Amino acid sequence: MKLYYSPLSVYSAKPRIAMFEKGIAHETKLVNWTPATGWIKPDELPRLNPKAQIPVLVDGDAVIPDSTIILEYLDERVPKTPLFPTGAVERARCRTLEDLGDTLLAPQLGALVREVLLKPDPSTRDSAAVAQAKAELARQYQRLDRELGKRDYLCAEFSVADIACFSPINIASLMEGAPSPEFANVTAWLTRMRNRPSVSRFLAEFIDATAALRPTAPAESAHA
Repeated sequence: MKLYYSPLSVYSAKPRIAMFEKGIAHETKLVNWTPATGWIKPDELPRLNPKAQIPVLVDGDAVIPDSTIILEYLDERVPKTPLFPTGAVERARCRTLEDLGDTLLAPQLGALVREVLLKPDPSTRDSAAVAQAKAELARQYQRLDRELGKRDYLCAEFSVADIACFSPINIASLMEGAPSPEFANVTAWLTRMRNRPSVSRFLAEFIDATAALRPTAPAESAHA
């Protein structure tokens, strides 16, 4: 298997962590990002994914774009260490929470990158845009805090829901968007996630990638 990805891409983090969790050997094709250039995409990417977005997984003749589809493919292709719960209701809940990470958490990173990461001087920022992003993040943190309850993970066992929600929260936390202490379940879960071997292995890559961007770390999220 070969994964086109970047440690700086919030969506690329999903299959990378999943593959570490499942112990799937794979090659990687790194797609770089800088504040000056944006994404530096390899020539073959549009052929592999008409949207020219990462991540993309190549497994023999199979070419799978989109992080959500890749996660489903990996769980079917390598059933060991499942990342979806059993039962129709719990699987639907898991997919809903994964979608929350993709469509409600991750989109807030755009404003934080634009107004916080790329504008170190707070006086130059669009404070309304930053406040709006933080307010939406807080709404979702409150929901996740309820969903976690007394669970260690969002679906009791570690799942794609945890993977999808973790990466945008991790990046937001570096740009003034961290969950407040009032969301105790979320903050405890974040610690638990960062200590999980598959996640900590990815975070080592993320830290190295953001270090290369200094003094403007972290980085903009990518695509699907």
